[in-house]
Amino acid sequence: MRKSESNQKLIDTLIQTLKRSIPPKKESNHLNDLVILLMDALSKGEVYIDINKTYSHLKMKGKGWPKMHLKALQASGWIGEENSPMILKNDQLSWRRWHEEMTYILNLLSEKALFRTKYNLSNNFNGIDNHENILLRLNSQQMLAVNAVANHNLILISGGPGTGKTTTIVSMLVKAFSLKNNLKVGLSAPTGKASRRLEETLKSSLADLNSKYKHKLSKIPCLTIHSWLQANDEGFIKGKENQLKLDLLVVDEMSMVDFSLMEGLLNALHPKSQLILVGDPDQLPPIGIGPIWNELQKTNHASKFKHCSIHLSETYRTKGEIASLSEMVKSNELHTFFEELESLKPSEKITVLYSKKEVIPNQVIEAIKNQQEKLKYLINSLKSFTNPEHIVLDSTKATNAAEEILNCLERLIILCPKRYGFWSLNHIHKTVLGDEFEVGVSKWPEGTPVICCSNQSNIKLANGDIGIIIQGSNCKYLLFRVNSVGESGNCQLINPVRVKAIEPAFSITIHKSQGSEAEHVMCLWPEQSIKQFPMEAEISEDESYKKKLIYTAITRAKVKLDLVISIENQI
Repeated sequence: MRKSESNQKLIDTLIQTLKRSIPPKKESNHLNDLVILLMDALSKGEVYIDINKTYSHLKMKGKGWPKMHLKALQASGWIGEENSPMILKNDQLSWRRWHEEMTYILNLLSEKALFRTKYNLSNNFNGIDNHENILLRLNSQQMLAVNAVANHNLILISGGPGTGKTTTIVSMLVKAFSLKNNLKVGLSAPTGKASRRLEETLKSSLADLNSKYKHKLSKIPCLTIHSWLQANDEGFIKGKENQLKLDLLVVDEMSMVDFSLMEGLLNALHPKSQLILVGDPDQLPPIGIGPIWNELQKTNHASKFKHCSIHLSETYRTKGEIASLSEMVKSNELHTFFEELESLKPSEKITVLYSKKEVIPNQVIEAIKNQQEKLKYLINSLKSFTNPEHIVLDSTKATNAAEEILNCLERLIILCPKRYGFWSLNHIHKTVLGDEFEVGVSKWPEGTPVICCSNQSNIKLANGDIGIIIQGSNCKYLLFRVNSVGESGNCQLINPVRVKAIEPAFSITIHKSQGSEAEHVMCLWPEQSIKQFPMEAEISEDESYKKKLIYTAITRAKVKLDLVISIENQI
């Protein structure tokens, strides 16, 4: 059965199950359209659909959107009753279950926002020595965030790339330590990549910091949210009855945090502990259900969190042309963006390539081959420092060689917006690996990048961690960076049989790339046709979602960006 047929059957089954469980007072094709729209939203991590919005990507069976759809909904009894499956509030339609979950989490955050900090000091820097040079680099928005540390238990910091979020976090932590020297602080992010990137950028920002708290800052543990909550197959060990012993927790990359993680964190933190949430409001919503960060940015919640919400808009670290391109995506409609791309002058930073989508472009294949050559050279170097029959990282030279392999691996990211079809993950991996792709990791050659697809605390791996295959004389190893409490940035060789779910990673989805950066990013953007059932396509035709996809891809690049666009996409 084709994927599209399978998805359509799944949707039909869902509709029929819903109608059997809660029979509508009056049936209508308009109800089917609403179910499909809500499921499409959930597939993109969203909870609500705006009934005033035009959903041109969906060929609706019922006519007269939205007036006739609302009329049919009212007549069905599916809203307005105590146990109705849907809720309509402020022109936002959602499943009752997820609306109630969103409301519950927003209420928990609102309660935390009402608590005052235990410092009971005025919002100034009286507690910090005069030699703290970090203050000289702060703008007025950042100063608001730093001063909020003395007054608020919940602080929300939003901003795009280059707006000084890391500098702001460091400054806020200096402020916090100046107010309470023995503060217990933690740093966190949703994925292993994101948590390591946060730790690395924070430590690099300490290089020029003249502060007596520099040593304390360098020792703050930085873990994934799953690691802090001690996730296992049954849920989270940390919770209301077994809370984290932290006075302050910083969570970065909040756009990736879903209901499950947010609720888990709020339960595991003492109500009077400080929580600082940081994220980019223009990035993709989480893969799981519940875009809590996007919801917090909406105007209808602004008044509730206004006192503790700071938006950073002034650019500190600019990426020049790449930053301008990301702004172009945000401020224009997609057709205008593609028109601008056609007139973009060639540069060292940005290259726009056009190619037929039936084959992977030569430029992409060459980039993979070049990286493979570098990786194989570095792998051979590693083997020269250890026993090739039983590879172990038992010396400084071997460990450094392993670090350089992973550093090389992370310098290039090839991004796809979808898993199947032309210019997808499968298309790239079948092109590179041939028949071995279907066989699995046992047949993948040395130097193949791999991605862990599940959280496994027992081997310190997180969903989204990138590693590489190392071939020993008698067995394969997977080289990964792992982290845990008291450890960070450590290389580890893992037997492939211990990893529950693993895929090749010559390319990753744009979603999986969140929280990471690379010197060189190549993004393939295939042409997509309008489909009757949007769940068939992994690029939704919803323009706002596609803009977030492209924006997220562009902002992964630190030095060079290649946008590879199918010829069919040219305007």
